Amino acid sequence: MIEAVLFDMDGLMFDTERMYQTTWQQAGQQLGVCMDQALVDRMRGRNRAGCEAVCREAFGPDFDFDAVHRRCRALMAEWIQRDGLPEKPGLRPLLEELRRRGIPAVMATSTTRVSAWGHLERAGVDGFFAGAVCGDEVSRSKPDPEIFLKAAALAGKAPERCLVLEDSPAGVRAGAAAGCPTVMVPDLTAPDEELRALATAIVPSLHEVIPLLDQL
Repeated sequence: MIEAVLFDMDGLMFDTERMYQTTWQQAGQQLGVCMDQALVDRMRGRNRAGCEAVCREAFGPDFDFDAVHRRCRALMAEWIQRDGLPEKPGLRPLLEELRRRGIPAVMATSTTRVSAWGHLERAGVDGFFAGAVCGDEVSRSKPDPEIFLKAAALAGKAPERCLVLEDSPAGVRAGAAAGCPTVMVPDLTAPDEELRALATAIVPSLHEVIPLLDQL
């Protein structure tokens, strides 16, 4: 029986992965760095430290990650301020159903707390969440299970009773490694054989998560 639900954020609750894909590349272009598609794909789902490690592996230990990261965040903030924060289909019905059932929702995102909780407030869904564990509050990035183990502890539930909702390969690996039933809602990355084996279920949107609450 599911006793808590642990939500990723980017690409799962909000359609922001496409925005990050663009802003990472724009930031690199503005600073004279080729942030190609393959590199951005490798960073997806990871926290700041994880993204930095990917970039230093690609560009060397002297790469000025801070400059590119600051520019990416600034471009992202301008975009959201201008056009708003796009929600993924089914988010509100799922949150409302969890509230009706008394199942706590906890956010477990690689984004920093200031940015992540700001997104929840901007979307008006912060009141649905019992708490959050964010990327600047863990020492190891997804696919390490640390963030989901901390989120389960925050919910006061055993990991095997916590449903993880994820869109990225790194997130699915982290959820499975934590011992949580993990549902993948694919966004920019289609599930391969490995992810299909790790995921408890793969569904097209958050709408399809509601029936799973009675099945898992």
